Amino acid sequence: MLAAVIWNWDALPEPEGWFVDDTKYRVEIAAAARRHGLDPELVRAVIFRESRFNPRARGSSGEIGLMQVLPTGAAAEWARVLKRPCPAARDLFDVETNLEVGCWYLARALRRWRNYDHGVELALAQYNAGESRAQKWAPQKTDGDVLSRVNIASTRKYITKIMKRYRKYTAAAAEKI
Repeated sequence: MLAAVIWNWDALPEPEGWFVDDTKYRVEIAAAARRHGLDPELVRAVIFRESRFNPRARGSSGEIGLMQVLPTGAAAEWARVLKRPCPAARDLFDVETNLEVGCWYLARALRRWRNYDHGVELALAQYNAGESRAQKWAPQKTDGDVLSRVNIASTRKYITKIMKRYRKYTAAAAEKI
């Protein structure tokens, strides 16, 4: 007698996350998040999506490190606003430097969109696609939907994946309390 096995593939975790130690750099992430007023679980979710916790990661457009900081983008802006020397690209492979710049940039985006019900989604859109695009996707009313307005599929997927992981991390953190 043959038995049919039915798999619910949607119930399985993301395959790209099966072999990722997402507890790496927990202390460093918590410290950087605290300095910038961020939820460390959000930072962890961004790092998972950006680099899978690989501090040596390089993106196709020149992004570097854990938070995939762009030397001519976020790093240059961080240096200009804080009146500091711009970190060299090689310095962005350093975990603490990368977290400092990436968390600063993310916190800045969150402050920009703090009055929106879906401000985290807008901040992630800005982190991924830039402030001018996030501005175009911002709903006219602060309680309006964001994802339906994002017209770049890869950015919509980016936001969705990070928010899903963020909810997972916050739920797990709440269980420990």
